[in-house]
Amino acid sequence: MSVFAAIASLAPTAQVVQASFGNFMLGVGAAAGTSAVINSNRRAIEAEQRATEAERQQTVSPEEEFFRGLQDALNGLPYDNFRATANYDEGFQEGVRRLEAR
Repeated sequence: MSVFAAIASLAPTAQVVQASFGNFMLGVGAAAGTSAVINSNRRAIEAEQRATEAERQQTVSPEEEFFRGLQDALNGLPYDNFRATANYDEGFQEGVRRLEAR
């Protein structure tokens, strides 16, 4: 009879263990999903940064540089002549002049 009593006393414990394992697996699944989302976002941000840097390295026409400088000034953006062109300088100065004339 003591064997049956021992088995009967294990039954509630087994259910608790099963519930704990299920909760554990739920947590593992949630962690894996969260990790996948975080990694996906990280990869997207890195790709966007690479695209931005590639765009910054492209050669553009003097008119485009002038217009970029003009727009930066008119939109209140900081001076950003990363290509070190005189056209950007002229466009930015023109934008500042137009703002002061208002």
